[in-house]
Amino acid sequence: MFSGRLSAAIVAVLALMPAPAPAAVITPEAAADILRKSDVASLAPESFRARLRIDALHQRPGPMDIEVWRSGDAKSLVRFLGPNETGKYLLRLDDVVWFLAPGARKPIKMSPARRLRGSASIDDVLGIRYGRDYGIERATETEEAGEPLVVLDLAARSKRAPYPKIRYFVRRATERPVRAEYLLPSGKTSSVVEFLEWREGARPVARRLVITDRLRSGLRTEVTLLEMEERQIPDGLFDLADPTERSRLEERSSEAGG
Repeated sequence: MFSGRLSAAIVAVLALMPAPAPAAVITPEAAADILRKSDVASLAPESFRARLRIDALHQRPGPMDIEVWRSGDAKSLVRFLGPNETGKYLLRLDDVVWFLAPGARKPIKMSPARRLRGSASIDDVLGIRYGRDYGIERATETEEAGEPLVVLDLAARSKRAPYPKIRYFVRRATERPVRAEYLLPSGKTSSVVEFLEWREGARPVARRLVITDRLRSGLRTEVTLLEMEERQIPDGLFDLADPTERSRLEERSSEAGG
């Protein structure tokens, strides 16, 4: 009898309590503007050379340094800088990635999802075009540690997108991304990218990020931007058949000692 009265009293109290406020919904126009301003790949210069360090934390082998050359959306070249990596490249033309190596009879086609080191894939390093390859399904506001965030639920526009779904968290005050959660078709989280530090300047660029592989025991990989310069890139660097410009790059680098 007593427990029944107590249960009824609890139900009555809960009925009088206000319901949790629903997450604020953002208009499609405002959501599109937030995605445009926070799209990491689009924040980088249109044409640039950058040097990156990829470190699979607490894993062997140690850090790997690479050089990235990009010209527009369609052309990117990754040059491996290790002592035994001379002449090895990844060449991305549109959505196709090729591996080039000295003495190889022909280029080898690779998946953009291929890991470079630890949990860092080619897509992670060259940058996913959120605004180009994804549409916004839903945009809401939330808070984490008392800080207002915008959450964009993104869906792939086509099969060329590396993930079918992405949850993109953007800091409201700065319109810079906090993290991206990459989802499998099942809805399970495949990996998470956290944007931890930014290089200040006319174009804010992510200086340090950490990629956590949720499918491989939480393997964490740190990617650090060591240097970046906005510059025109010789189109010959991206010529799949003619290695002349890439050979010149190796020669100049050897003369400079880097």
